[in-house]
Amino acid sequence: MTTNAAHVLLSGHDRQRVAFVCGDDSITYGALIESVARAARAWSVRGLGRGERVAIKLADSIDWVIAYLGVIWSGGVAVGVNPRIPEDDWSYIVREGAFRFVLHDDDAASPALGARSVARDDFRGEIARAAPMPATAMHEDEPCFWCHSSGSSGRPKAVVHAHRFASQVHRVAVDLLGITEHDRLFASSKLFFAYPLGNSFFAGMKIGATVVLDPQWPTAQSVAETVMRHRPTVLFSVPALYRNLIKAGLARTLGEHLRVCVSAGEALPPSLREEWMKQTGITIANGFGASETLSLVLFNRGEGDALEPTPGVEITPCHRDRSSAPTRLEIRGPMVALGYWNRPDAQAEHFRDGAFIPGDLFVATDDRRWRFAGREDSLVKINGRWVDLVALEERLCLTCFGIREGAVIAAPDADGVPAIAFYYSPRSEVEACCADCVQRCAQALPSYQRPRWLRPLPALPRTPTGKLLRRKLLDLHCAQEVEQEPATGAMGRAS
Repeated sequence: MTTNAAHVLLSGHDRQRVAFVCGDDSITYGALIESVARAARAWSVRGLGRGERVAIKLADSIDWVIAYLGVIWSGGVAVGVNPRIPEDDWSYIVREGAFRFVLHDDDAASPALGARSVARDDFRGEIARAAPMPATAMHEDEPCFWCHSSGSSGRPKAVVHAHRFASQVHRVAVDLLGITEHDRLFASSKLFFAYPLGNSFFAGMKIGATVVLDPQWPTAQSVAETVMRHRPTVLFSVPALYRNLIKAGLARTLGEHLRVCVSAGEALPPSLREEWMKQTGITIANGFGASETLSLVLFNRGEGDALEPTPGVEITPCHRDRSSAPTRLEIRGPMVALGYWNRPDAQAEHFRDGAFIPGDLFVATDDRRWRFAGREDSLVKINGRWVDLVALEERLCLTCFGIREGAVIAAPDADGVPAIAFYYSPRSEVEACCADCVQRCAQALPSYQRPRWLRPLPALPRTPTGKLLRRKLLDLHCAQEVEQEPATGAMGRAS
């Protein structure tokens, strides 16, 4: 079956309706279709071939939208890249991706990229001079775009998605959230990540709604400013950002403008959902998805913690004979990626017979829904007892007065035996007494759950979407153990 995802997303809408707004800039659907068709011609004139990849290394903007969709319209493969990506990760992605072109703002990148380099201002001129071209007919299973995994557990993996995604990408927004063309969607995370790309950018276009973009790096203040200025009705964000909005005293004001709030990217603590509801009158809908699924595949509208499959998604347990035990899930549907680029081991582990199998664990409920049970690597044995690191982390964050955020990891002690480390960020106004409070809360835990190390940090390391980088905490722990033993704040080995 032939199709073109960009054409599917942009067809059939009111051409006068605003498609995107970003700062002082906006563009209607009619102007967007024209610009995308011209951008496709400009890529084609440059020599972009069918299936060749173009990296879009720009801040979120209407230029980003036009260039990205133009690649897909022309038959190429679009790859959104973090414009602030660390140099070593960028070098790795460039080597792995073998891009035909890289569109960027950074003049310093031009010599290293050679003929692949395309400056934003130059490409704007090429679009203006180009004649529109028809959308290139593609097979629905041909590659359409890449998005990279967050890299929270290692080097980012390139996830390859096919054109078929466009037929179903709106289902969660329409069927579960009740979003229409009259809504305005805003995702706090940047477009190079799958969560905002699938659930706000692509879904918003498919519905014909207005999508709000913000070129700034997301903070509680910047998100609040964007909501106040552009009045989105739907907010897609992550638990860390919702928590920061509450602590900054901004949640109540935002509740006057928003209709729907959605969280994904990490587990949503019940206490955070309750406090948001208390301050805004809006419950946070909670979803589970991945770069490999693009859209949310499990969903909770705001009642309890059990998740149900989203429309068009088939969920089956990997261990069907152990209904009460945590299990990985097989996820099938048109949104599931084709797989990873040049990662045969990861491909074999996570993609089987058309299904994606994440490393997260779930437990089946009596009503055929699923309850998140942590990742395979979040269940560890300490002193012969199983410890759920995610549950322990939430308990410490709730009971320790004076911390802004905290994270639990399993780390080796001097003898290589796994033990628990708790990293936390104190609130500045109570920093002096925070350590004593954390110490008391930790001592009250059962011995096998008690952290071996209590370590304050100014802020926890996170990805640009707000996802915690536990591997960086483990690296930090190992470095601290080399520098000093026992570490500052250590409680002594749990007995």
